[in-house]
Amino acid sequence: MTKQYDKGYLDGQLDAAENELETLRRIRWEMQGQHREDDMINTRIMDTEEYLRENGREVEPDEYE
Repeated sequence: MTKQYDKGYLDGQLDAAENELETLRRIRWEMQGQHREDDMINTRIMDTEEYLRENGREVEPDEYE
C-alpha cells in the first residue's frame, strides 16, 4: 500500500511540475525581451525540466520559443 501511495504522490508532484513549467514558459514569453538568461524565471524553468527528466517524464519543446 505504501509503495502505491508513494508512486501516486510522485505522479501528482510530476503533474504539478508539468503545469508549472507550462505556466513559467508562458510568463517568459509574455515578458518578451524583458529578462536575461540568468533571471530566476529561466533558472526555475531549467530546474523544473531537469526534475521532470530525472523522474522519467518527457519534456516537450517550448512552444513559445
